[in-house]
Amino acid sequence: MDRDIAQEVRRGRVTRRVVTAVVAIAAGSFGLAATVEWLRPSLRRNDVQTARVARGNVESTLQAAGAVTPLVEQVVSSPVEARVLRIGRRAGTPVRAGDELLSLDTAATQLEAERLGDRLTQKASENEQLRLQLDETIATLRAQLEQKKLDAEIVHYTATQKQKLRDEGLTAGQEALAAQAAAKKVDIELRQLQEALVRAEQSRRAQLAASRTGLASAQREREESRRQLALAMLRADHDGILTWVVPEVGAMVRRGEVVARIADLSAYRVVATISDVHASRIGAGMRVNVKLDETTIGGTIESVDPRIESGVMRFYVTLDQPAHPRLRNNLRVDVSVVTGTRRNTLVVRRGALARTNTTRAFVLRGETAVRVPVRFGLAGDETIEIAEGLREGDEVVISDMSDYEDTERIRLK
Repeated sequence: MDRDIAQEVRRGRVTRRVVTAVVAIAAGSFGLAATVEWLRPSLRRNDVQTARVARGNVESTLQAAGAVTPLVEQVVSSPVEARVLRIGRRAGTPVRAGDELLSLDTAATQLEAERLGDRLTQKASENEQLRLQLDETIATLRAQLEQKKLDAEIVHYTATQKQKLRDEGLTAGQEALAAQAAAKKVDIELRQLQEALVRAEQSRRAQLAASRTGLASAQREREESRRQLALAMLRADHDGILTWVVPEVGAMVRRGEVVARIADLSAYRVVATISDVHASRIGAGMRVNVKLDETTIGGTIESVDPRIESGVMRFYVTLDQPAHPRLRNNLRVDVSVVTGTRRNTLVVRRGALARTNTTRAFVLRGETAVRVPVRFGLAGDETIEIAEGLREGDEVVISDMSDYEDTERIRLK
């Protein structure tokens, strides 16, 4: 016959069932948690770059392209219209002050100089003839004036004597009146001669001044012609590198045409170009940073070219170290124009943070990268300002995280 199961056995069965159920629930929960954790996005720690938020300075910049050019470049132009006879130096060779660059055919200029010399001699002769002629006229007038003064003395003496004789009744009144009229007439003639002499002297001065002016002009033309002849053998004014010269012997060059360029390679500046979109933000006096590989040289915008060609504007940079040993002629450089500066603010290494207009960033919290809202400020070449959202010491992911824009948390392995 059947017997009742012992109470201890029943309790053992119930205990085993409860334990089994608890273990099953725990195993299911663990499996579910593991599955969720496995499904959560993850990255290897070595695959992401991070940087810590710290206090520092940041400069907002605009990027431009530049080329290093000599600070001083002598432009040699032809003083005359002539044919190139000889080229003394070729482009790319160093020159010293006084070295011959090229020589021009000056036969036509020589003839012109001789013609101007003949003209100057003729002018000098005409000037001397005019002076002698005017001096003779003046001398004649002075002689006539002296003679008229003597005549006036005689006439006045005669008039005085006639008047005395009239007063004594020894002569007729008509003779006295005739003598007085003759005296007045000679006074008028004397005054006319004096005025004529003054006018002649004034005319002499004016004519001689005009003649001297013409003579001086002819002399200057002759001196200029001689100077052009002396300059026809073109020479370097200072030491440097001949960067360009007329390439062909026999080539015709016009007066004022550039025939050579000499660069002083002891000091440089930078000519930079940037899109005209930024034209309103570029001005003289702004600071710039010029990058040559790993070297950065500071500078200042000297001037801005007002012309815009094909959507590009040009500006010129004076370097703080124009004789830096890394500078080379025509070297391509990156130019950063500083448009704003913040001191002692929260900054982080830029990385990929400023590539988009995102307002969030991933911050490391233990072994998890958590996306947090962030407001960025000024963006420099290497750092970017943290205006809100992060604290000093936070470790921020600066790698490109555009593939995780909709992810809030990323597990790091």
